[in-house]
Amino acid sequence: MIMQKFIQSLHSVLLFSMLLIPTVALTHKDGSHSVKKNNIEQTCSCDFCDEIRATSLIETIKRTKKSGRNSKKKKSSNKRVFIVFMAADNDLRAFAARNIQQMSNVGSNDNITIVVHLDIRISGNKKITRRYLIEKDRVVHIDPNDPNTQQMDSGNPATLISCCEWAIKNYPADVYDLILWNHGTGILEPPHGKIINPTDLFTFNPITHRLELDRSIGFMDAFNLIGKNQRGVCWDDTTGNYLSNKKLDFALQTICQNCLNGKKFGIIGFDACLMSMVEVTSFIKKYAEVMTSSQEVELGMGWKYDDVLAPFLQRPLDTETFARHIVNAYESTYQSITHDYTLSSIDLSSIKSLEKNIDYVASLLIEGILSQKPLYIKAIKDSRNKLLCTHFDEPSYIDLHHFYSNLSTNIRKLNVGTNQRDQQIQEVLLDRIEEGKGIIQYSVLANTTGRNLKNAQGISIYFPERNIHSSYQQASFLTSNHWGVFLTHYLF
Repeated sequence: MIMQKFIQSLHSVLLFSMLLIPTVALTHKDGSHSVKKNNIEQTCSCDFCDEIRATSLIETIKRTKKSGRNSKKKKSSNKRVFIVFMAADNDLRAFAARNIQQMSNVGSNDNITIVVHLDIRISGNKKITRRYLIEKDRVVHIDPNDPNTQQMDSGNPATLISCCEWAIKNYPADVYDLILWNHGTGILEPPHGKIINPTDLFTFNPITHRLELDRSIGFMDAFNLIGKNQRGVCWDDTTGNYLSNKKLDFALQTICQNCLNGKKFGIIGFDACLMSMVEVTSFIKKYAEVMTSSQEVELGMGWKYDDVLAPFLQRPLDTETFARHIVNAYESTYQSITHDYTLSSIDLSSIKSLEKNIDYVASLLIEGILSQKPLYIKAIKDSRNKLLCTHFDEPSYIDLHHFYSNLSTNIRKLNVGTNQRDQQIQEVLLDRIEEGKGIIQYSVLANTTGRNLKNAQGISIYFPERNIHSSYQQASFLTSNHWGVFLTHYLF
């Protein structure tokens, strides 16, 4: 009798203990559910996860603490971490789930680890921040109960710093890439924080069955025609903040110094519009080996991440090979969709030489204008003419190589007379222009363009036709370069 009561009592204790163990539901690819009695993983069933699962068999999991398989991290000599800073609390929200699905089609493996920092709004207009480890057919929400990372501001540099601290601390590797997923406006800052969705600039041509870019109005001019609620450049619509070039510079400096111990990122990529400018490379060069970005606006769906990451299913890639592949993948995605696309990967180790070259060319053009103004103004105007020089949806952004080519032709035609200094300016200017073209060709590791932009060579520069945008004065590029002074002499 005593033994029987003891057994019953023991049974009750065991039952009570089992009730205290949290149950974890797992959603499988066939739609069924299972229960896992631990406190490591559980299914996430919010409306954003529903979006991720809507057109795929991807599981969405909350991981409340490190599981056994990830607690022991071994540093591989050929492994890289691919960090996507996804600022989706704006009108690009619709593309976030699709891009995460694409990443999960490949998933983290022995060759690459894929992580995402996401800022977005879900049902009820609720702002959330999530950090994901992207596995094959699984999207794992890391530390969902961490109060410090549940509602962050993608327009605050501290958020980008925190994102990279998390990724670098938890996923050791030899190389880190950082992709900034957002709107972009190049070196200029948007007025009043307004932005335009680039997808709205494209129209479908039923004859060619391609999307065509409407160039009837400039990208920055279009801000005056849109509503105040449309914002971009890592815009966080909840807070109204965005990552200006100055804030981005500060964040990257802090990350490289404090998190990477003075090292650089492998690739800093902009899945965004208009960022492939020499003025942008001017500060990005301090923080990465390669910059991958577009001279033109991008369609909202941006990069196709399963194609971008596919090679890592078979082998590791070094930084240069990976950068070239991203451009090739972009070409494969858009060549049948539109003739208005660009993407380039730029070796940033050559940018200092290009900056010096631009400085030299600008100084010579200034001297030429001061000496023989009518001749040089006409030569420059003809070289920069919109009908003759490749420009983009923001018409003040022109292709530097194409401008140099036109300038070489027009300077060569000048009859500068017999003055020795005037002749010397002409001769040296021609030499420096050719030197600059060579540096661009050497710097651009890979470049792809649609047919309408066939002369774009991968690097743009700001060259307005009338006034200089007030925000351009803040570009760090101008602090050691005469390009801004040249624009002033030319325009005024």
